Amino acid sequence: MEPSTPAKLALRKAVVLCVDQQFLPFALFLANQLHQNEVDRDYDICLISTSPLEIPKYFSEIRLVVPEPFASAEYDQLKVTHLARSAYLRMWAPHILAGAYDRIIYLDSDMFIEVGGLSDLFEVDMAGRPVAAVLDVQQWYRPNRKIKEFSISGQGFRKYFNSGFLLIDIAAYLSSQVLERALQIAVARPDLVIHHDQSLLNLALDGNWTELSPVWNWQLPSKYPLFTDWTGARILHFFGGTKPWNDPKGRCPVRIRIAYESFLDRHFPESKTGNTLELGVLRSPRPMVWMALRFMAMRRRLLRYLSRFPNPYETK
Repeated sequence: MEPSTPAKLALRKAVVLCVDQQFLPFALFLANQLHQNEVDRDYDICLISTSPLEIPKYFSEIRLVVPEPFASAEYDQLKVTHLARSAYLRMWAPHILAGAYDRIIYLDSDMFIEVGGLSDLFEVDMAGRPVAAVLDVQQWYRPNRKIKEFSISGQGFRKYFNSGFLLIDIAAYLSSQVLERALQIAVARPDLVIHHDQSLLNLALDGNWTELSPVWNWQLPSKYPLFTDWTGARILHFFGGTKPWNDPKGRCPVRIRIAYESFLDRHFPESKTGNTLELGVLRSPRPMVWMALRFMAMRRRLLRYLSRFPNPYETK
């Protein structure tokens, strides 16, 4: 598939995935889900990368926008630890797509779409702020928990978002110089770059972001499955080492593993890794006991958190 130029398109909003060739199959799984859930969608799906992407012709019906490969000396110099360098690309996405779109939604590629609704989410009130996001799971059950990046920097308590889902107002992002601030911090304080882009964006925004309901970035669904099934989560986020396509212990829900298995078998059989369709949790009582105990211990805290968002499009 040849790169296409977003500026030529009439749509003013886009979902953005930042990937390399290795992670492309999983990004295309997510793009395919978006296409199937919202066939009449009024947003584009953009794939941003630092190298040309080899996209099978089958995916031309999804209407993908693929800008020219991105290059930046500042990007190449950023600290890399446990995440791929491509994680930083989301910080540049508003600059790459400026002029083509007014708002974008960035999604990590290890997400699973349960229910659509992104078209309406683009329109929520962001109170003039550059970014809207969901609290990181660290502060779901302990809302006053201090985060390491802010503690080390001497800024004290701040709300801290997970950067796997970002609703970005491009004009506000550019005028607030979010990228420039993040890069200054990366150079001056590399010790603060604990979670790559997530650390830098939280530090650069310093609380100047709008909070979204957790249903848009439901984190660790395999660890808290009893919550996941009853909270109306719209997008599941499998961050960490266990992925639906690489789950040797059988922790992810079987229906999700089957979805990936079918997709990869058809389009990318070489990308299949250590997945299993064994009923891992059911065969071992210990994980089930821990799940039940977590549910009972955290239930009231989670209810308090969810009560702040009477509907999925409420913002704070």
